[in-house]
Amino acid sequence: MRTRLLGLVLGGALLAHSANAATVSFSDSLALSDVEISGVLSASKFDSSLGTLTGVTWEITGAIASILGVTNTGASPISGSAFTSVDFDVDSALLSLGASPDFNVFGTTGLVSLGVGASALFPVTASTTISGSEAPTSAFFGPGTVDLSFLTTTSFGGAGFGGDITISQATDAGLMFSITYEFTPFSTIPLPGGAALLAGALALTGLVSLRRSRAA
Repeated sequence: MRTRLLGLVLGGALLAHSANAATVSFSDSLALSDVEISGVLSASKFDSSLGTLTGVTWEITGAIASILGVTNTGASPISGSAFTSVDFDVDSALLSLGASPDFNVFGTTGLVSLGVGASALFPVTASTTISGSEAPTSAFFGPGTVDLSFLTTTSFGGAGFGGDITISQATDAGLMFSITYEFTPFSTIPLPGGAALLAGALALTGLVSLRRSRAA
């Protein structure tokens, strides 16, 4: 009977520590590179030895840095805006992604004015982020990686100038992919919150041993 009671107390000491949720993240990226770009980004799958997987979220960010050149070739001053547009087509067997192209990054000069025969270079930067979540299935358990394939398509142009112009562009694009796993860690060592209960269990062990010694 004493041994059984001791087992219950020790079990209570271990259960007294309720594990808190934790997260771990992995990412991969391609630095800004001359368009068009394509390839694969990879982020590690979840290490199931860390705990019980409870959530999976991801984020994909596309960025562009462009130089737009505009020349007024008409006979009158003009004003308008020039733009660079990059479509990002991304795909992954494990992520819920939309139709192709999955998202667009659009950068514009805003309203600019040019005199007759004038030329100017305009730097343009922009970024777009998409995100989502997935069911925490065993498909995300490692070893291995969650792979994201990608490619870009670039276009450029102008609006509102109302005259003869030429537009040129030099555009770099980059991509970052990250995935975050939320999990409940496995509890193997009681934290200080359960220390008092564990100490009581150990004291009870000594008391049981002492009584047995006296009885002998």
